[in-house]
Order: sequence, then structure tokens, then C-alpha cells
Amino acid sequence: MAQGRGAVVSLVLLGLGLALAIIVPAVVVSRHRVHCGPQAFAHAAVAADSKTCSDIGRAILQQRGSPVDAAIAALVCTGVVNPQSMGLGGGVIFTIYNATTGKVEVINARETVPSSPIPALLGQCEQAQPLGTGAQWIGVPGELRGYAEAHRRHGRLPWAQLFTPTIALLRGDFRVPTVLASFLHSPFLRPALTKSSLRQLFFNGTEPLKLQDPLPWPMLAATLETVAAEGADALYTGRLGQLLLEDIAKEGSQLTLQDLASFQPEVADALAMPLGDYILYSPPPPAGGAILSFILNVLKGFNFSAESVARLEGRVNLYHHLVETLKFAGGQRWRLWDPRSHPEVQNASRDLLGEALAQHIRQQMDARGDHPLDHYSLDGAWTHKMGTAHVSVLGEDGSAVAATSTINTPFGAMVYSPRTGILLNNELLDLCWRHSQGSRATPPPVPGERPPSSMVPSILVSAARGSKLVIGGAGGELIISAVAQAIVNKLWLGFDLQAAIKAPILHVDSKGQVEFEPSFSQEVQKGLQDRGQEQSKRPFFLNVVQAVSQDGACVHAAADPRKGGEPSGY
Repeated sequence: MAQGRGAVVSLVLLGLGLALAIIVPAVVVSRHRVHCGPQAFAHAAVAADSKTCSDIGRAILQQRGSPVDAAIAALVCTGVVNPQSMGLGGGVIFTIYNATTGKVEVINARETVPSSPIPALLGQCEQAQPLGTGAQWIGVPGELRGYAEAHRRHGRLPWAQLFTPTIALLRGDFRVPTVLASFLHSPFLRPALTKSSLRQLFFNGTEPLKLQDPLPWPMLAATLETVAAEGADALYTGRLGQLLLEDIAKEGSQLTLQDLASFQPEVADALAMPLGDYILYSPPPPAGGAILSFILNVLKGFNFSAESVARLEGRVNLYHHLVETLKFAGGQRWRLWDPRSHPEVQNASRDLLGEALAQHIRQQMDARGDHPLDHYSLDGAWTHKMGTAHVSVLGEDGSAVAATSTINTPFGAMVYSPRTGILLNNELLDLCWRHSQGSRATPPPVPGERPPSSMVPSILVSAARGSKLVIGGAGGELIISAVAQAIVNKLWLGFDLQAAIKAPILHVDSKGQVEFEPSFSQEVQKGLQDRGQEQSKRPFFLNVVQAVSQDGACVHAAADPRKGGEPSGY
């Protein structure tokens, strides 16, 4: 009898084992066979502003690298493919989400004011606009130190492995990419480029290189090889740093070895603000996360939805409230001073995330857009700026990275180090719009200070939905406007990710005037004009947003078509 029961039990266990042997692989296979459609993937994705760099990031993930590894590799690549936007001579901000711990941290490695800034530098602000060329505007580069800190805290692959793909790119038949060619031939930039030390890299005689011309850059390849082998210290305390400083001193730079050696990234908790089912995580001052949070916090109180904008009047109403919110946001930019260097603004950004200020701002709005500037605390002080690059990464385990990097305006200071292959930033130009509340005075730079920034690498997480949106942008002062509108389009208006980014944007300048991207709806423009909104023409719209989202089983990725980007994933 006992033997019979044992045989039955054995048969049952055998049956269960066979069932599991069939079911478990079937589940795994079915997961691998998820069909997610174009620009969507079953596991992970990278969105950079070029296909080449997105592919490099994806390959790092497939080698079991972390999302931080992938982001660093894609950024190193972007510094070569789009050197007008970023590179080792600039600075970077990472926002990093750890899916295991649920913690989100920010690594701010943006450039800092050197120990001995040029005397009366800010007296040159007006004449330096809009490009700010020249060695006097160079901040202490932080890019590579930022990579090293991010990799130390969150990396998985060997450091050198993150540089190998871009070194191979440079050591191969590297040619002038499309976007770089367009910048080199820009009538706006060409006169300054012609007079700069960048001629030796990007010109053939008196003419800028053309699309698909060979672009030999052996010194940058050698620099990357040295950094891959020796680490970031090769630039900050080693021979590379000495060569860099000697090169740029010939153009008037006063950066010192001590400036490089003393540079340290700042690690901080991300700002966290509830946004419906999501929490928005973004970088604290002097980055722009508090302003982005403020804009979305004000707008969420109006409950905009796909249904509310189905008719023209609804769309005009949405954009009217957006314009008014952007005006009020412009009046709050004084809160983006570096709190480490200016204790008087230590907690100035906290109010921007609170409901009390958001409700107060909503109560200040009506159906008109022709209020005086002081209604919004606008002072008309900032100017047209553009530049920057962004990478978004979402890994298989749900961890994510949003990373924004810059040398500030196109080609930065237009100062080149021929022995290292590095282009230098002009980040100190951003000190020119650092004003006290209600004042046009510009305080002198503080050594070690990070200039205020519009960079907003952000991650939105919804535990209830199991959803994420990893997003950020490029385009100088356009970044916050573009990222905010992409988030509104995706979260509230029901756009898919690509459409949310591709949709034309508007922006509000420092005088409270509305600038429209060329393809923006003429009907909405007319509706806003009828409400008293004053319009202005912007010479360039260089807003570029990259994002990765997860809703359900699929990972969606989008790279902004404005810069010819394309995501990559698996």
C-alpha cells in the first residue's frame, strides 16, 4: 500500500517536473519573442543623438554592462560624432536610478570657476554675446571626472572597455558626420571658426571640411587610449593635463594644474516631486530640475488631457497656460545659483516643488497674456544660447540613466588643444545671467562655483503602473521648454514617445515674448495672439530631446529627428 502511494507520489512529482520543464522555457521564450514594433524593444534601449553612439551604448549593455557603463560609452562617442556639442573639455550631469534600491542620485560634474578668474570678467558679458569665444570663458572641465565617479559608483565593466569602441571609430576611416558638417558651414558660426584655433582640426586650408570628408583626429584617439589605460587622473593630475594647460595658455587661459587636480564632482540626492502616478526625479541647483518641476507642478493643476485639447479652443487654452507658466518660471531662475558658493540661496529651490507656490501662480493667471514683465518677475536678462547633448538609457533590470553633457555654445570657447585633441568649454558665459532677485546686478564669480544651468536629465517612475520615462534634452535655454512639452505630450495628452518629442514646441524669451518653432500650428499661434501673447522670431531652434520609456512589456526609445538621432536597443 505504502509502495503504491509512493509510486503515485513519484508519478505526480515527475509530471510536475515535466510540466515545469515545458512551461518555464516557454515563458522565457515567449518573453524573448515579445513583438514590440518599431523603435521599441523587449529588454533595454539607448537613445543618443546619433545612431552610431546609440549602437555603442547598446553593445555595452549586451556585454552585460550597466546602464551607467552604456551612458559613458555613448557620451564618449558623442564627443567625437558631435564635438560642437560636448566632449572631454566640458561638463556632465548624471541622474541615476537604481532599480534594486529604488534610490535616485545625481552626479554633477559641470565645469567650475577657476581659482583665478579673469578680473572684471562679467564686465565683458554684453560684448561676448552670443557665442562667448575666447579662453577667458573656459571653466575647469569636469566631464571625465564625472565619468570616473559614475563608473566607480555604478559601473560593471572594466573602465577601458567603455572607450574601446570610440577609439576604434577614430582609428578607422572617420569622416565628417552630417550634423557637424552643418555647424561647420553655418554662416552664423563660420566667421568665428575661421579666426579660431579650431581651424587646424576642422578646416582644409581656408575652407571648412565638408560632409564625409576624412576627419583625422589622432591626438584625441591617443588621449582616449591614455585615459582608458590610466584613468581620469591622466588628465587631472598627469601629463595630459600639463599638455592641455600649456596649449590653452597660449590663447590666454589662466587655468592651473591645481584647478584640474582639485576638481571634484558633486553627488546629491535627486529632487523628487509627485506628478500624478509618477515621481519626477531631476537634478538640484545649479542644474534646472527645480524649474522643470515647477512648470509641471503648476500645469498639473489644470488637468489637461487628450480630451481637453481635442478642439482648437482647448489647444489654445493649454498653450496659453503653458506660456504663462513659462513666464513665471523665467522669473524664478535666480533660484538656480550654486548653493555651495552662495549660502543665501541654500534652500531657495524648495518652494518651486511645493503646492503652495504652484497654487499661488495658478491664481495669478487669467485669460490674458499681456501683463507687464513685473507681473512675472521677469527682468529681460538672459540671451539666446544653444548647445549640449543628451543620452537616455534603460537597462534590463529597470535601472536607468539620464545624462546631459555640454561645452555650452557650439564649439564652446572655440579654443583647441592640439596636443590632446580636446575642445574647451565656455561655461563661464552662463554666469552672465546670474542675477539677484529683482536686480540686474551680476555678482562676481566665486572660485569653485558651478554656473546655473538649464540641463535637466530626468527620470519619472510610476510604481503603480510599473512605468518609467528617462528623458533630457539639449539646446541651451530651450532645454526646459522642450523637455516639459515632451513630458506633457507623453503623460497627459496620450502621444506615443516619438510623437511627443517630434511635436513642434514654443518657448518664452526673457522679455516674455513667445517664440514658435517654424512648424508650430498657425491656428494656435493666432489664438494666443488674440489672448494678448506677444510673439517674437527666434533665429535658431536647436531643441533636441532623447528619451526611453517603459509601459508594460516593451521598452520604447526615441531620439530627436531634429538632430538626426536614432535609438538602439534589443
